[in-house]
Amino acid sequence: MSSPNESPAAGLVEDQRRLDRSLVSGIAWTVAFRWIAQVISWVATLYVARILVPGDYGLVAMATVPIGFARLVEDMGLDAIIIQDRKLSSEQLASLAGSMLGLGVLLTGAFLALAPAIASYFREPAVAAIVAVLSVTFIFDAMQVLPRALLQRDLRFRTLAWLHGLQVTVAALVVAGAATLKLGHWSLVLNSLISGAVITATLYALRPFRVGWPHKLGQIAGSLMSGWRMLVSRGAWYGYSSLDSALIGRVLGKDALGIFGFAMTFASLPVTEVSSMVSKVVPGVFSSVQESPRLLRRYFLLLTEAVSYITLPMSVGLALTAEDFVLLALGPKWVDVILPLQILCLYMAFNACQMLISHVLLWTGHFRANMWLNILTLVVLPVGFYVGLHWGVAGVAWAWAIGFPITVLPVAYLMVQILDVRARDFADALKPAVVGCVVMTVAVLLTRQLLPATWSHGLRLIAQASAGAVLYSAALLALYWARVLGMYQVVREAIRKR
Repeated sequence: MSSPNESPAAGLVEDQRRLDRSLVSGIAWTVAFRWIAQVISWVATLYVARILVPGDYGLVAMATVPIGFARLVEDMGLDAIIIQDRKLSSEQLASLAGSMLGLGVLLTGAFLALAPAIASYFREPAVAAIVAVLSVTFIFDAMQVLPRALLQRDLRFRTLAWLHGLQVTVAALVVAGAATLKLGHWSLVLNSLISGAVITATLYALRPFRVGWPHKLGQIAGSLMSGWRMLVSRGAWYGYSSLDSALIGRVLGKDALGIFGFAMTFASLPVTEVSSMVSKVVPGVFSSVQESPRLLRRYFLLLTEAVSYITLPMSVGLALTAEDFVLLALGPKWVDVILPLQILCLYMAFNACQMLISHVLLWTGHFRANMWLNILTLVVLPVGFYVGLHWGVAGVAWAWAIGFPITVLPVAYLMVQILDVRARDFADALKPAVVGCVVMTVAVLLTRQLLPATWSHGLRLIAQASAGAVLYSAALLALYWARVLGMYQVVREAIRKR
């Protein structure tokens, strides 16, 4: 906070520097721990993929569709409310924890009863046992909400990053060990169950909390009502992001679902990794400057440009090298993953460009608008999925690539009004990465034509990726040197002031 003798401008500059430091520090800790964990995770994933068959992944995906939807309900949208509302008393927090735990127990009982019906819907009897076992994770998840939210509220980014790394590592070790023991699809079930139990115990040890019976609902009624719109928004998001798998599993079968699952997993990797990094710190930064349109606009454009530097070339590059990547990583039996992977990479490239728009809506208090826009997407995309089924897995992938950009238009319009920013400024933030990707595409295609046909998939992948990365970097430095240098100076200043 600035002293009485400081000018408002000086105080604003100091606030900006402080937020820069928090932003860079938070992302740095997340990157460090998450990337180490992801290396372990992907080694285990690729190892297990060579042991299991597509049907194993399809069975577990069928079970996780309804369970994943219910997981959005178990926290009642209260995680964001706990982070924002620092006035909640210890008694209120205990009551909220009790409410979430009670709901977790009810959901576990409900899915134990619904397991046979879910298996009947997918016409796969084995799904019933998977649903019954995974239902226990509702209790673990409910117990994690309060300590996680308190750690985020306390800005303990390093601890949160370390916890994520622990969970991923435990899950990777369990799935690899179970697959080696020839446990089939149960390998994918046990990793969720055991890693959930370990992380729940660890969270309680780090941030102990009291669970109270919510007998005075009046004390927490405001928090429950505040979480309602967040809950509906998340439910709509999960609905449209999961109906593709539900429809494929029902109409095309478990093998097609296993193929689509791997295609979506690989395609979403660049966006998921970067989004997970910035989403840990963006809520705090955006909410801190929501009363200052200038600062909010600055951070939005700055982060959009920074994110595009990383995600766009990764998505485009993966689409260009999908054939060699899939055959090297998964083997010939997964050849059908190639085409949907290429199509979904186009969707993910667009998704990367707009990932921060929803954060603008949420952390400036536009919860109602965010809710209705998610509901609109829930109406539009499933229609595209249904039509796309006529062309198989690739048709559903095209529904994402075509339908999702249409649903973003009203969100982008509202974002422009909130930030008082010109659409041209938004496009200008993306321009360096887009131009660099055009140059990279030409480089990769030319390299592919020159490679000997006798080269292995590994050598071909290395050659194409190297050529693309070098030309992309050269284009950025040659055409947008001042922009890249400005981004670097922001990070250096933030580190120097720590």
